Amino acid sequence: MAKKIELVRVFHRNMWRIGIRYGYNPDLNSMVRKISGAAYSGTNRFWHIPDRPDAAETVAACVGPGFTIVWADSVPGTGTPDSLTIPGPVVPLPAKHSSPVSATSPDDDILPRPQQMAANPQRRGCRVEIGNVPGSGKMMVKFHGLWEKEWIQEMKQYGYVEYLKERKEWRLPWSRMAIDSLSDYFSACGLQVEVRRNRQPEGVRSRREEVAGEIRARQLCEQSEEALRLLESHIREKRQSDSTVKTYVAMLQLFLKYYSHMQPLEIKVADISAFMTDFLIPLGYSASFQNQLITAIKTYYMLVNSRIDLGKLLRPKRSRSLPKVFSKEEIKRILNATPNLKHRLILWMIYSCGLRRSEVLNIKLTDLDRSRSILHIRQAKGKVDRIVPVSGKVWDKVDEYIEAFSPDEYLFEGQQGGRYTATSVYNVFRRAMRKAGINKEVGVHALRHSYATHLHEGGLDIRFIQELLGHRSSRTTEVYTHVSRRNLMAVKSPIDDLDLK
Repeated sequence: MAKKIELVRVFHRNMWRIGIRYGYNPDLNSMVRKISGAAYSGTNRFWHIPDRPDAAETVAACVGPGFTIVWADSVPGTGTPDSLTIPGPVVPLPAKHSSPVSATSPDDDILPRPQQMAANPQRRGCRVEIGNVPGSGKMMVKFHGLWEKEWIQEMKQYGYVEYLKERKEWRLPWSRMAIDSLSDYFSACGLQVEVRRNRQPEGVRSRREEVAGEIRARQLCEQSEEALRLLESHIREKRQSDSTVKTYVAMLQLFLKYYSHMQPLEIKVADISAFMTDFLIPLGYSASFQNQLITAIKTYYMLVNSRIDLGKLLRPKRSRSLPKVFSKEEIKRILNATPNLKHRLILWMIYSCGLRRSEVLNIKLTDLDRSRSILHIRQAKGKVDRIVPVSGKVWDKVDEYIEAFSPDEYLFEGQQGGRYTATSVYNVFRRAMRKAGINKEVGVHALRHSYATHLHEGGLDIRFIQELLGHRSSRTTEVYTHVSRRNLMAVKSPIDDLDLK
């Protein structure tokens, strides 16, 4: 009797595919994987190939005689694709398929049906992306996978909802409450939720790359080249860091290339304002970027004693955002997520000592003082040295690491010697977060934020935390009092005094 292979049309990762289902058969696996475009879905547990009219013939030719190729009605838990919006041209299904595919309104994309959901409460691994759309007063919700009509009804509680077919996402009025509430709702539905608070629209990002790329390709006149050399010389004379030199020179260069048809001393205040309103703001550059660029421009024109009235240059109002921190349970999962000894110690050092990424990269073996259980951090941000305590638990890891890797100069070195790279540290952190099952839009610096917040929650005075972090001003450190739960735990809600049922 011939063995049966079922084909089913599925919507997988925003595209139509042909799923190939059969019982456990390693030999058949090796044949199917040779089909052009074949890939394996761990979620659906079957191989799938590109959607094309000759899919059945392609599979039959690959596996050879002895197999019967049939079309199944649906994949359990995914539903039939008979009421989905289909991107691009629709390839007709074979006549055996139980129901034809039709392009309908997004409101009709109801998958799976109630009886199918009962059989598969895991929501098919659907992921939802939520984020604000800068400059529009809107937020977007984008589903990566199959979704249900009831989710759209929930979104409509927060204002008028519209669907952008070309972007395959929903838009509704932005509010912090809507973002937080929908995040909780989708999480309770079993979805993987990804919140992006500062997400730039794809159109803005692509237009920025296009316009900025054209501007950067322009040639500067000799006077503009001299302006860049003057600014770089001035910053280096002040003994500021290489990253500061690179940042401000690049910003002034972008500005001068925008006005490449003019010499620097011909530019007026009105031209600078026009650059902000016609280029910077429409392309979605942040307020902090604008502030830095204004500083670079003002520094240059002060150096050349220009007649430009620099006092008329307006700076954008800075937003006040709170640092993003992890709970102690999340920290535990992140620090234990990687089996690699070097990678684990890097994350341990950043969190246990409250280090910046550059600081952990610059640790030399001579900076470790085992007798006093301290780490000497040299020439950190602002050219400031400081000393931080090192936990005995961390010292054990350091000893184990040094014995295994035998670094020469720096504590963390690359495979070819020399300092470990910042990109490598970032990749180590992101992999650890992924393995720990934590999906937050944060960088490595969140470990330092968490260190300070957990110290404050543990009762340490804010002045000591300031010293440990190397902050010049206590105002910088005081931001952690707003995310710490220490004072919040003492707050008694007035509802507790009411006799309610």
